[in-house]
Amino acid sequence: MGWCELPAVVLRHGPLVAGGAALAVTPGAVWGLGMLLERRRPRLREEYLAISLGDPLLALAVGLGVRQLHGAAPAGPAAPPCALAFAAGCLGFGLLQWRAELRAGYFSRAQALAPTKIWHQLVVYPALGGWLWSAVLGGLRAAVGGTASGAAPGLADRAGQVLPVLCVLGWAATHGYDRRHPKLGHPPYDWRRLRPHRRPWAATSTTLRAYRDARPCPAAGVRLPSEPQPQPQSDALS
Repeated sequence: MGWCELPAVVLRHGPLVAGGAALAVTPGAVWGLGMLLERRRPRLREEYLAISLGDPLLALAVGLGVRQLHGAAPAGPAAPPCALAFAAGCLGFGLLQWRAELRAGYFSRAQALAPTKIWHQLVVYPALGGWLWSAVLGGLRAAVGGTASGAAPGLADRAGQVLPVLCVLGWAATHGYDRRHPKLGHPPYDWRRLRPHRRPWAATSTTLRAYRDARPCPAAGVRLPSEPQPQPQSDALS
């Protein structure tokens, strides 16, 4: 097996393995790194919808695409060398996005160097991009070419053509939503201590300001610890 065949290795073991591998990369590994290194559990108010919902949709698209291949290897523009080239393009996009978000102040430098952010930009983009290219495009080409027996495509085959595309469109919709509703995503990380910086975090980025604004406000009549307590006044006159 040559290095150009790497994107197709996971796809050779059927839809369950392919979809499970995609889920393991994201959100599985993203949440695992968050709990192990960033000392935090996944919380919907802090996580992007594209991670919690969009990436599982992409994993489903990978599995459905592999199912449409019926054990055949992706061919033509879906072949492994093309998938590898697309994965390289996804890696380049991840690097450019990383730099653009930092320069625009969307993430602070400490957030941009958090373990989950590094994993997302350097692993999730190329791995998922290559698998999606081979599985979805290869599955669509196989479905258009008809079934292995030469019979007309049935309802399951028609659904197999449409559902992966809908999954990708659903993932794109979650990204659009996330850009309009920023969340923390990645905490400011201190690599010297192998844990996030101590709270409270300064609101030095768009996402940190969104995190600050999303925190629950104290109930009426409840004072924050930093607020001075009023001193009782005596009614006695001297």
